[in-house]
Amino acid sequence: MPDNEAMDALLVAYADGELDETLMAQVEAYLAVTPAAQRTLAIYRETAALLRAAFPESRYAPGDVPEKIRQSATVPKRRRLRLPRYTWAIAASLVMGMIGYAAGARWPGLIESDRDRMLDEVAEYHSIYSRETVHLVEVPATQEDHLKAWLGKRVNASLVIPNFNQDGLTFAGGRLVVLDGEPVAELMYTRPTGLPIAFCVLYHVGQPSTITVEQRGDLNLATWNDGSHSYFVVGDADRATIQGLATQARKQL
Repeated sequence: MPDNEAMDALLVAYADGELDETLMAQVEAYLAVTPAAQRTLAIYRETAALLRAAFPESRYAPGDVPEKIRQSATVPKRRRLRLPRYTWAIAASLVMGMIGYAAGARWPGLIESDRDRMLDEVAEYHSIYSRETVHLVEVPATQEDHLKAWLGKRVNASLVIPNFNQDGLTFAGGRLVVLDGEPVAELMYTRPTGLPIAFCVLYHVGQPSTITVEQRGDLNLATWNDGSHSYFVVGDADRATIQGLATQARKQL
């Protein structure tokens, strides 16, 4: 396996679609078993998207492209401006600096510390609400249509309530929570033994990502993004259970 520096270079090339099939397969095998690399890849993809938004080729007529960039860039037939790796890295650092707090607050996947903070907050909320009994949810499962309309509107989605009956989980209802000023739909599922498990939805436009599972205290938390929303499955179940529930939820969305 390549060292860290070489792997970072491979992840950048992978994010940019520049690897051949052999290297692509090797990187994907590495990603499948390395959550840290998955998070790093998400950061590279977010940064690349921000660069494309900040420096679109359409903003420049051929004669307006700065001389230094024009001399060092390679412009394929697709007319997509490509920068050498060192230039890309410098530009990325500039963009990250300009974005600052605002980008981190919207999350997640862009600045690692902010992503970690977001996951910490999801875990903290769940550790409190999952211990409620009478007030476990705001809207019970018996009012499913109202729940879908209410929470769906808050998170800008046609809310899907995953079915986990085959795993012994029973949908109890949902509630609205707020993270960094953004509404989050939290759906609660009870089980025969142990505290409830939650499925959460947050409106967040970003790069689609694979499911990653991390531990926060006694809780395991799975998260992924589909390009328009971020999803979380959190509970005090073992890692395999949370991973399995996340996989099922993703298939049902």
